[in-house]
Amino acid sequence: MNVRDFVQNGTRKKIGNGKATNIWEDNWIPGNKDGKVTSAMPQNCNIRRVDELISGFRWRKPLVLRTLNRKDADKILDIPISISGREDSNYWLHGGNGIYTVNSGYKALSRETAQHIGRKADEAETSSANSNGKQWKWLWKLKVKSKIKHFIWRSLNGLLPVNGLVFNRTHHGDPICDSCGEHNEFIEHMFFQCSRAQAVWKMAPIQWDGLTEQTGNFRVWWTAMLEVSYRTEGREHIELTTNILWQIWKRRNEWKFNAKRKHPWKTVNKGQQEWQEQASAWSKETMIPEDAERDGEEVEPVDVRSDEMHIRISTSVQKQTNSVGTGILATNFSHQVVLAWALIDRKTMNQLQTIAEAVKMAIIKARHQQWQKITVHIPSPQLLKVITTGVAKDIKMSTLADDNNNLRALFQKCSFCLDRRLDKRCDMISDYALGIFQDEEWINPQCV
Repeated sequence: MNVRDFVQNGTRKKIGNGKATNIWEDNWIPGNKDGKVTSAMPQNCNIRRVDELISGFRWRKPLVLRTLNRKDADKILDIPISISGREDSNYWLHGGNGIYTVNSGYKALSRETAQHIGRKADEAETSSANSNGKQWKWLWKLKVKSKIKHFIWRSLNGLLPVNGLVFNRTHHGDPICDSCGEHNEFIEHMFFQCSRAQAVWKMAPIQWDGLTEQTGNFRVWWTAMLEVSYRTEGREHIELTTNILWQIWKRRNEWKFNAKRKHPWKTVNKGQQEWQEQASAWSKETMIPEDAERDGEEVEPVDVRSDEMHIRISTSVQKQTNSVGTGILATNFSHQVVLAWALIDRKTMNQLQTIAEAVKMAIIKARHQQWQKITVHIPSPQLLKVITTGVAKDIKMSTLADDNNNLRALFQKCSFCLDRRLDKRCDMISDYALGIFQDEEWINPQCV
């Protein structure tokens, strides 16, 4: 493959208004190998451009499902539609901001070449030894607490005292998992296969759907996860995942030894909190004054004004119906609820994208109320970083980050901060939204 073909294969169309993208010929569908549709164009089909599948900044779902196969249709319906009406653009998959540079192109081509050679090489003893060396090297470099590094080291070496392992070695006790009571508890079951663990991963802000086939062997899964380290925010994703694994282990022990159940969201939230605290501790060591000032402004609002609205967001996912319920709560300076919305929509394939969509809808709702000053409390530190830096991990998040920042300019003051005090009322609204058929709005008459 020559360099021109390599760059072309690594570029996707970022959908704006859809007028410059050909449905059947261009590389525009995230997740497809070459970015092109796998559907054959129906006979007598006159639809050519992507904008013909869009109406009112939304996908024409019946037309999409009627024109393309289900695989393509699901991926298309998951693509965010830009509300700015901007033109379609090219997006470089191997760059942090979607822009091609010689440096990013060289690195991507080098990785592709190395992977091609590696696939042809013998993956027996030598490959295994190199893999182990890479595991330990990366583990000790992670910006996480030492006890968590030791915990991962024990997990990789099969030294965690899970029920199945203890029973195999001592022939005492019960090998069955205490959490689900369905299968023998080995490390892989505790982390990935137990229904309690799966409930945690469903709520986690980062998903590893591409590694599902590796969950039968934790060492193989961990090695495969390390492959994302070269991506933008790849190291942060690994560190956050490590904290969530630690919290799953602690949650398991709370139930086994203290008979205390912890809600999956609390487990995820605790993992995020510890990851954020550790990341902040590391960043303060190298932070320049300008960054420190910005960090203080974006993460924790200092000035509370009487005419400023505070907006909080919560999302709940129902896998059976492929739906997401969004709860939006708007409060004034005295924490009094002014407005609330319950929204029902189609579930996206990525949890972070789901939250980003909810943030966009919340800002749009605030704009419709003609509020001039708002503070949006973001429930995910990962999403907060995407919004404030404008650097997204993929093409879909890039569109949402652009939209949220374009909406920001419509207000006299619109700031984003991390939601450190999660509001249970917002969670209740998002859960309620899963049972409605159309969006609902509540107005506090005392605040009108």
